[in-house]
Amino acid sequence: MAQMQNAQSVALQLEKVRDKLPLLYERDDILLTMIQQRGDVERVSSRNMRLPLQIRPGGKAGLANMDGGDLGRGSGTVYDVAQVTPVFFRHAVEVTKLVEYASNAPEKAIENTAKREVKNAMFQFRSFLDKVMQTNGNGVLGTVGSITTTGLPAGVAAQFGMAKPPGAQLFYYNQTVQVYDPTLTTNRGSANVLLVDPFNSLIQVDSLPAGTSVNDVIVHDGLSGAQPTSLFGILYHQSNATTGTWLNLNRATYPVELATPVVNGNNSAITPGAVRLAINKVRKSLGSNQVSKLIAYTALEQEHQWEQLGVTISQIIKEGAGGRASDLDLLFTGEKTMAGVPIKSSINANQTRVDFLDLSHWGRAVMQDVDFYDVGGQTVFPIYGASGGIAAAYIFYFVTGFQVWNESPRSGAFINNLAIPTGY
Repeated sequence: MAQMQNAQSVALQLEKVRDKLPLLYERDDILLTMIQQRGDVERVSSRNMRLPLQIRPGGKAGLANMDGGDLGRGSGTVYDVAQVTPVFFRHAVEVTKLVEYASNAPEKAIENTAKREVKNAMFQFRSFLDKVMQTNGNGVLGTVGSITTTGLPAGVAAQFGMAKPPGAQLFYYNQTVQVYDPTLTTNRGSANVLLVDPFNSLIQVDSLPAGTSVNDVIVHDGLSGAQPTSLFGILYHQSNATTGTWLNLNRATYPVELATPVVNGNNSAITPGAVRLAINKVRKSLGSNQVSKLIAYTALEQEHQWEQLGVTISQIIKEGAGGRASDLDLLFTGEKTMAGVPIKSSINANQTRVDFLDLSHWGRAVMQDVDFYDVGGQTVFPIYGASGGIAAAYIFYFVTGFQVWNESPRSGAFINNLAIPTGY
């Protein structure tokens, strides 16, 4: 008789499933969290929120003749008002009933999938909002640098090489996006993202909207019409533009007061001199005591470059025996700073910039905090089948309505056009 082999006993063997779920994609929300932690939240209606600004000084000073001389006429301080209105976002999640039934008890699954999806959705929604906050207020997540339509996997209609900055960093898998012409006038159509490769700066989509060309821009879902408006992000508030509008104020009217101080990196690596110049421009704009609250918000690329400067060491003098004397840490320990300004890095930040932010001047105008979409207490809604009957699936939404404001553009500074280090 033949010996018993493993195939004959497989039916008796237990299957081991590891009860850990590693996250294999990013969902950072660094900037959103920093602004939320600031706590400056204004509850608003659908009417514009008004931000009074003291923009220009008043009074006329000069030498005076007190022996009957003419003291001349005077003037007064110039005030104006910026205005901001919330915009709404939603995050939709669909789940079938089988998913719920198959994982609603510990003996069936390592996690209750339906409940876990609520937590996943919140994290992903926050990550999306953080990505939008890196833009200049029009929802542009990237610019098409090249288009490939041949030799692609099944189901992929096109591959876009995304120009840097920001490359492909502001997209995520299965996201619905829209393609606009470079002037943000013509909406060419929408597509779903099937692959995001931030290292090679490319995305793949399931359809190619008619007329899509190199230099077209890709925006998030839900925008419509020419010159769409989205969240006012870093590139909107930290700008040295002297034309256009900022929070309903004409930049040309206040070309100095509404412009954020800037240092041009000239496509070179960051240097201590550029950092010091940016900080000193804040001091020169508003006074020497205006830099104590700054943070240096930047991408991993520029954090890398700054650390490389710290590695250029000719001599290291170690302390005596004991403690960490035997350690070798060329980047050293403790908080990283740029000329004393704490560094806060984010994978979503613009790869060619360092933004010095005074978050005491930033805040949110909130009409609706992030929450479930609710209709009469109902937050989960049925999906209907082709017959008109209810399908074995349901949908829920997270929604929020807010806008980001910065009441003092000159309280920050930025270094732009910095070189991206090799390998990124």
